[in-house]
Amino acid sequence: MIVHSDSDLSFIPVLLLILAGFFGVSIAVMLMVGRNFRAAAKTLAAVAGLSLAYVVVVIAVSLLSPQKVVDIGDSYCEDIWCIGIERVNVEPLDGSKKYDVAVRIFSDANSTDISAKGASLYLMDERERLFPSIRNTEAVPFDTILKPHQSINTSITFVAASDARQLFLTGIRGGASGGGQIPLVARILVSLYLGSDTSLLHKPTLLRVL
Repeated sequence: MIVHSDSDLSFIPVLLLILAGFFGVSIAVMLMVGRNFRAAAKTLAAVAGLSLAYVVVVIAVSLLSPQKVVDIGDSYCEDIWCIGIERVNVEPLDGSKKYDVAVRIFSDANSTDISAKGASLYLMDERERLFPSIRNTEAVPFDTILKPHQSINTSITFVAASDARQLFLTGIRGGASGGGQIPLVARILVSLYLGSDTSLLHKPTLLRVL
């Protein structure tokens, strides 16, 4: 099973909001040209109120949505960059535990190269402690640039506290098509998607490790 970060319709409310804002501002400009400043101010206030109400709805949906957990053997797609945990090897290490997480990473893109460049992966336990990945020179980097529909198998290594009872793979976004940081405008737009992992205050999807 493949779990996606959003649905194909998540962007539609944002598109409608942008169109409404464009027409509202355009009408306000025409009213100001006609020196009808009071009506222009009311129009801009309506646009601002609509935008604020939409942001409140996005946050409410995010806070009320249950956090998704992807089981071992399933995959998760952050937009068109996808990852799935296939198996986990655990070894004791100086009072801690080393986790070698075997993953399959693949592209869901049709026509563009993608990469997770700029992103960071962590293990998170039930107390929300974060354990960063450690360098493994023998493994293929998880942020390798992928051609459309290309997949790679690699291993990501972590050292976590031995008292962790549950562990999940999570990360900090930073990738983009072709690699590199996602532009600011794009980050703002996707944060306004409705019911998406990228939405404001939305709980990130976790991949179960332990």
